Amino acid sequence: MTQERGRAPAYPPTGAVVESDGPLVRTHYGTHGTVEHRPLATTGRRELAELVQRQQKAFAGRGEPVRWKVYGADPPGLAGELEVAGFTPDAQQSLLVAKFAAMPRERKQGRIRSGVPDARVRELAASGGPHARPLAEVEADGWAAYGQGGRGATVILSDRGRSLAVGWAGRAADSDFVVIGGLSGPYPELVSGFASLAKKAYLMGHDAPYCVAEAAGELRSALAQAGFVELTTVRTYRWAPAGAPARTRPVREIRDGEIGDGLWDRLYGEFGFRPSTSTFPGIDEPVPSVTWSLDALDTPDGAGDEDRPEALEAVVRGALRDLAPPGGLLGFLDWQHTGYLFDPHRVGGPGRPPWPGAACPDGDYYLNVHPELRFGTFGHPWEHTLCVWGEDLLAAVEGQLTTLLGEPLRRRDRTQV
Repeated sequence: MTQERGRAPAYPPTGAVVESDGPLVRTHYGTHGTVEHRPLATTGRRELAELVQRQQKAFAGRGEPVRWKVYGADPPGLAGELEVAGFTPDAQQSLLVAKFAAMPRERKQGRIRSGVPDARVRELAASGGPHARPLAEVEADGWAAYGQGGRGATVILSDRGRSLAVGWAGRAADSDFVVIGGLSGPYPELVSGFASLAKKAYLMGHDAPYCVAEAAGELRSALAQAGFVELTTVRTYRWAPAGAPARTRPVREIRDGEIGDGLWDRLYGEFGFRPSTSTFPGIDEPVPSVTWSLDALDTPDGAGDEDRPEALEAVVRGALRDLAPPGGLLGFLDWQHTGYLFDPHRVGGPGRPPWPGAACPDGDYYLNVHPELRFGTFGHPWEHTLCVWGEDLLAAVEGQLTTLLGEPLRRRDRTQV
């Protein structure tokens, strides 16, 4: 399992910050955090204590509860130092492994399918546990949960159209293991679903011969009957600093049925959005709004002009941050790509996830918007323009943008209505 433990992802999970501390990898999600590491070399008690204390200090500084998995192969003193530091252990689990090719064929109690989780599936996933990686966290992480080029999948056991059980798993692109994040119950049929998907490159990359899972009790017994054997033990240790943690990540993907879902529909309907490489402008520009050409960013004509794109982004982001109340949300939309909701007061700068997206378009339409479209920016990649709307936002940025970009191409105010 050295392929799986302590991996620093090429791309952090959505809204998370990944930091290394010697052999450890800390992931800060804003709501909680985790510590992972490859098998540790034998370390003295003092070194272990210092290692643990550094992690506590890092998570306490962010107000994040932390989870730390300890495996049977780790130094015997690690668990003890965690308990001395105030960590509380969960029940011990077995870390199990099986070779897909050697698994017995299970008689299916229903129909196995893969698919995007719906409300019923999410309810099933949340009702079981503990899980190695809860489904809600996997969905929030996005593809980064499985590393660069990795893949994940959800398999669902259903009977007569009703979902009975769910399992979810994934693998990193350079790993031989499918890692089960969780199973809602002792159903080996779900594992057979992963075996099928592991051979399909479009879901999990190249054929992965092995499968690993964490389990105890009835689930462990069911997996043993399906051909799994124990590699070692694993136990999760938990610690939380004083105070209430944040309830949401600094950045999260816009998903169906959540705040922000439907913004593109509103842009098409209320703003007349019309994607085109030749028909301009791309929207019925709101009142009030001002639109500038971005050509000045590509034609530096004086000392320091090469910094104008960064200056423009700083102006727009600063104004958007000032307009959002503490805990307020903004949206970033990238046409035909994933959209994000984010707290502008918790992104950008050292130790924080980056501000998602940009104001200047880079090959597609970029929008930074209030979730109710009260104000925002619209970057058109082919007209090469930036439209800013909303009285308060314009009051904050118009003078600075005109200095950077030149006089506006268009202006819509109440006298034109």
